[in-house]
Amino acid sequence: MVNSKHWSIKHADLSDRASISALLSTARWQHQHFDWVSVLDLLSESPFLIALDRDLVVGCLACPPDPPRVAWLRIFSIAADYSPAYIWDQLWPDAVAQISANHVKQAAALLSGDWFAPILKGFGFEHTNDVIFLEHRGEAPPTPLLPLGTVRTMLPKDIEAVIELDQSAFQDIWQYSPETLRQAYKHAAIATIIEHNDEPLGYQISTASIYGAHLARLAVTPQWQGRGFGKALVVDVINRFFHQGVLKVSVNTQTDNEQSLRIYRKLGFRDTGSRHPVYQLQLDG
Repeated sequence: MVNSKHWSIKHADLSDRASISALLSTARWQHQHFDWVSVLDLLSESPFLIALDRDLVVGCLACPPDPPRVAWLRIFSIAADYSPAYIWDQLWPDAVAQISANHVKQAAALLSGDWFAPILKGFGFEHTNDVIFLEHRGEAPPTPLLPLGTVRTMLPKDIEAVIELDQSAFQDIWQYSPETLRQAYKHAAIATIIEHNDEPLGYQISTASIYGAHLARLAVTPQWQGRGFGKALVVDVINRFFHQGVLKVSVNTQTDNEQSLRIYRKLGFRDTGSRHPVYQLQLDG
């Protein structure tokens, strides 16, 4: 039970790192965005708000805009014995005021649990899409393709061109900011680009773990989409992993991305049944 006399809200800073870390490790309810950025690395970003009962951190919410016009809910964490709806009701108004003042056009959440959906709906968020996971597992890799372009390993000098390509290939909500792309490249097991006449036309970034590989990002510049370049990148990375002894490659995409789904399914990817709803809220920023 919350006693309002002992309740306060503040902007998190580096001095709160240990308290927030403790909350994250013990939280009864927790929503965390899927990406490469550690929650604690967001402490210098805004908004990152914490709720305190006396001096105890019992909830936190962070949704710094990234990319600039979209505020994904990066973390919403609640301690045991506290109501997620109540803590959201305390933290969200301040958070949305901050992002609206910075001209953010929409807030979004990629859910990993059903408990959060009723809270979001109560504040005007709408279920707009789903992200589904597919796997290519234990099968002979597809025959390598020979498209017009050439696939090669991505180099640090390619990052600026990849950033520009990524921003042209996706709607605002699905774009990666330059810093996110740099983090993705830093964590990549295999990163490649496809080019023609020294012009990059597409790229992919994949990660690897003891559980297999994951095709984390695939993009082709709009004027070259539908010509086999994305398929060539996927075939190439499956073969690279296969020759490393990695037999499982996963990928995720939106249910309305029909072009990507056709590519993956033709190449032998199968639905895993894992589905994550996307909720969006249009803002007046």
